[in-house]
Amino acid sequence: IEVGDRVVWELLDGSAVTLGSRRLVLIPTEAMDRSEFRVPQEWIDIPAWVADCYLAVEVDADEQRLYIWGYTTHETLKTSGSYDANDRTYCLDGSRLIDDMTVFWVMQQLAPEPTRVAVPSVAALSQVQAEELIQRLAPLIVIPRLQVPFEQWARLLLQPAWRQRLTEQRQGQRMEDRAQPLVNLSQPLVNLSQWLQEVFDAGWQAMETIVSPASLAFNFRRDDDVAPSIRRVKRIQLGGELPDVLLVVALAIESDSRRRIWVQLLPQERGATLPETLQLSLLSPTGDVLQSVQAGSDSNYIQLRRFKCAPGTQFRLGVAIADVSVMEAFVS
Repeated sequence: IEVGDRVVWELLDGSAVTLGSRRLVLIPTEAMDRSEFRVPQEWIDIPAWVADCYLAVEVDADEQRLYIWGYTTHETLKTSGSYDANDRTYCLDGSRLIDDMTVFWVMQQLAPEPTRVAVPSVAALSQVQAEELIQRLAPLIVIPRLQVPFEQWARLLLQPAWRQRLTEQRQGQRMEDRAQPLVNLSQPLVNLSQWLQEVFDAGWQAMETIVSPASLAFNFRRDDDVAPSIRRVKRIQLGGELPDVLLVVALAIESDSRRRIWVQLLPQERGATLPETLQLSLLSPTGDVLQSVQAGSDSNYIQLRRFKCAPGTQFRLGVAIADVSVMEAFVS
């Protein structure tokens, strides 16, 4: 077994593995969330990175457990998956994955069947263009892969030396940033456990008090087996000419007392769209980006993947665009 370039892990989700003559890509997914399988576009549309099979690897940080819950092929993702331009991923309904891994191993022993479809080639990038992109993306932008057109990003990734330089510069910037506090240490934590007792932090209001009834018809991206029991919203002021936006946090309790959390960002004005390139991110207390999504040119909302955490877990939600960044700190 040959494991792919570890530098890639810094830049996008997934890892390539060569197993005999087959190329596999392992994509981490949230534990117990099997409603859909999302694969970054880089693994699908860069010819040199295309794989035969894509494995959904369930990650349960609390239990420190990995589990492969299904797989699919490049051909299926391209022909049956839907493309989400907001986060540049191919999405396949979870029910379309093959969950019997015995089939996968049998397939490795038989004569190979077509598992890929052709994708357009990626043109070479000049040294000057590469230098410009690295300088542009080296600052600690939350999602560098979404800051430039996909074609430019793909051309940069193709050269190992260039992606190594980009990663090293970003890691160096991160170390400098960690020498400074992420937020004012006096900033209070939003205590989600108190929400269960109907005690809410300043600024967090009931949906009906800040959003018009007609705007409450939104749903979270996928139906879930557990519905949110509490929803609160806070107005986020971005300043300048930028419009205010609404940060929505919804909460439910699992049978084992873990918190199930949904997060959305909405425009304040009814019928409006979010500013293009606006980012919503989930971060650890030390500033590591755990997941992030970016608004497109006509996004009327953006949403993080639903996540779960144990009581007392700290995390941050960040809203950022250009040089404006707003952070909210939470304890579950």
